[in-house]
Amino acid sequence: MLEINDNTILIKDEDGTEEEWKILFYYVNEERGKTYYLIYKEDDPDSLLVMGTSDGKSLESVSPEEMEEAEETLRAYEEDPNIDAAIND
Repeated sequence: MLEINDNTILIKDEDGTEEEWKILFYYVNEERGKTYYLIYKEDDPDSLLVMGTSDGKSLESVSPEEMEEAEETLRAYEEDPNIDAAIND
């Protein structure tokens, strides 16, 4: 189960354990019908993870193909100041 507030995502495990992650950004792949979140721990910015959701209620690991797409999207995000400005407006 997940809960999204502003740019924070709260992930709840089946045993009730909660973890809070910050959302760097997210994007939607309409062909797959999935939203992808690039998330990290606030106290460890190098902990970047890519997770996907097709139902908005639970996060799933991504396939190698999806990871490659996320890495390309991240590179574009880091290299293009217009993307960062559009996301943060």
